[in-house]
Amino acid sequence: MGKYTGKMIISDLDGTLIPRGGVISQENRQAIEAFVEEGGRFAIATGRTPEASAGYVKDLPINAPSVFFNGAMLYDWEKSQVLKTMPLTAGDEQQRWPAFARRCLQEFPEACLEVYTADNCHIITPAANDDPRLPHEYYRYAHTELAELTDTGKTPWLKFFACDQHAHLEKYVALAAEMGVAALGNGFYSEDNYYEFVARGVSKGAMVAAIRQQLPGIKIIACGDYLNDNEMLVAADVGVAAAGAHADTKKIADHVGCAVEDHLLAWTINNII
Repeated sequence: MGKYTGKMIISDLDGTLIPRGGVISQENRQAIEAFVEEGGRFAIATGRTPEASAGYVKDLPINAPSVFFNGAMLYDWEKSQVLKTMPLTAGDEQQRWPAFARRCLQEFPEACLEVYTADNCHIITPAANDDPRLPHEYYRYAHTELAELTDTGKTPWLKFFACDQHAHLEKYVALAAEMGVAALGNGFYSEDNYYEFVARGVSKGAMVAAIRQQLPGIKIIACGDYLNDNEMLVAADVGVAAAGAHADTKKIADHVGCAVEDHLLAWTINNII
């Protein structure tokens, strides 16, 4: 038993645990290690895949179920084991998601469109459209023809992602509503130029309930900075937003902490827990 036994921190990565384009600070790393040594549980919640996250959180003591694909996967980091998935395409007998993707290819020629499955990130647009972040990520991705992914029973989609100008994404969202797929999924901006769809009812926040089933009685402190973190901050016992968080995220948080560059996780452990 330690002073943090019965408590858990779950943190978003980009803009929360890690400055965008940066690495985990030594201050955050040391604070998390001390938290875990005193009985605390630590997890991450991200839109990334486990593979993509590994390059950023290598050697961190992640000892609680973690959330990937913005809520479509719950994962045991210690055992490298998928605990639960919530596919975007489950029950899509009419194959409306592939049909939507096909229309997007036609109507948004500048976009980078990505289909995430449990084992890969499939980019269905030309390499010339690739998001500049991709070469700097820690995961495999492949340029794949959409035709190879249309059997969603065989290859379930966990997430459908678009990178484009914000004005174009507004039209993308309108097209999703027009074609009826918006009602099948949970759509949100994860950055000003990123829009993502996961399955209906899926979010980082929805997976908090699944974590509570895994760890009954745990007190959860959640940290985030953007709209896709809002449900998680509300579902947790305590929600902490970074100082540079989206205005709506700061509104729903119980606490607004320091800037990510000033070591938000260390601040949270020292001031909130």
